[in-house]
Amino acid sequence: MTSNNVSISSLKEHDIDDLDLRIIELLQKNGRIPYRDIARNIDAPEATVRYRMKRLLDEGIITVNAFINTGKVRYENVAYIELKVDPDFFETTLEELIRMDSVSYLSAVTGSFDIMMEYIYRDNEELLLFVNMLKKKKVILELNSRNILKIYKAQYPVRVNQSKQIGKDS
Repeated sequence: MTSNNVSISSLKEHDIDDLDLRIIELLQKNGRIPYRDIARNIDAPEATVRYRMKRLLDEGIITVNAFINTGKVRYENVAYIELKVDPDFFETTLEELIRMDSVSYLSAVTGSFDIMMEYIYRDNEELLLFVNMLKKKKVILELNSRNILKIYKAQYPVRVNQSKQIGKDS
């Protein structure tokens, strides 16, 4: 069983230090935490926290986002779609899927399929139209779809924890 924690060594390649990591860890627990509360928690001046936050945001090390728990929103459903593709897919179709708002996750993967994506849809008709559109593309050789019935945990993005690394559970 794997964890969603990122190894500290992989983040340190971006010139961030333990203070940055402590700020990030607090933000992941509560993305709306005030700078003064972060400063108190990490025992640093609020001005330092403001400077660090600006740098982390400006350098693209962190972003601030809101994630919908689709399990709590009745009109949205989630499907995981796996694709086996022709190599031309990466030149002809990849960018089209990246630009789609309803494709919330898209990655190259190992295993029997080449691409995995998360597709958010309102109803079965919308999913059917999307799947049929994909099936018409000659660069898509095989498609497998899984509909999510109930989400028990949705943790986005991965968590930074200074005492843990990928693959270690608490």
